[in-house]
Amino acid sequence: MKAVIFDMFETLVTLHSVPRYFGRNVAADLGADIEEFYPLWHETEEARSKGKMDFEESLYWIGERTHYAYPERIPMAVEKRFAFKSESLQKVEYRIVSLLRELKERGYKVGLISNCFLEEAEAIRASVLAPFFDVMLLSCEVGMQKPERGIFEKCLAELAVAPEDCLYVGDGGSLELETARSFGMETLQAGWFVKNDQENWEKEGFAAATNPGEVLGRLGCLTGKSREGK
Repeated sequence: MKAVIFDMFETLVTLHSVPRYFGRNVAADLGADIEEFYPLWHETEEARSKGKMDFEESLYWIGERTHYAYPERIPMAVEKRFAFKSESLQKVEYRIVSLLRELKERGYKVGLISNCFLEEAEAIRASVLAPFFDVMLLSCEVGMQKPERGIFEKCLAELAVAPEDCLYVGDGGSLELETARSFGMETLQAGWFVKNDQENWEKEGFAAATNPGEVLGRLGCLTGKSREGK
């Protein structure tokens, strides 16, 4: 193995470490009917993920199609959303930083592929994690998102590594593990942010880990197998 590519959310950081500000919270602040708001909110997700629409624009777009009791609160919702994402990216666990530092010290290239929105991209680039990445592909900046093959191809090309020399680590959302495997990459499902009472989180047929340190162990096993095969 020469490189490790990570997913961001629920792999390197979790959105559940701070008070959340998701769609339901936004609807409540704006006085929108949740049953009307949610379908429209989800309708904007791909556009927001590919950088075609920012959070504020999405709220005005939704507001043209449903009723807000308090439309004047949109700027407040934007501020709260940015604060939520920023705080989430500031709550980076030491064991994550330790893992990334160890990978760099061992000479591995480190990449990031993240499906994220513009308000998240700003927080990611300002986080303590950003300096560890040799390549950082954020869907809202490159106009592609997982599981589209193009974003994986771009990451491999910019890292200048072959798929078989790369380990992909992610929580398993957006068919990321399946796509990485289809390229010939080794994969590892990240389960260290899974809640204790959450059952059946492991994806069948994929190696999984409950501690970030297991990434290093996985790399050691794969390297050993590679040497044995030569």
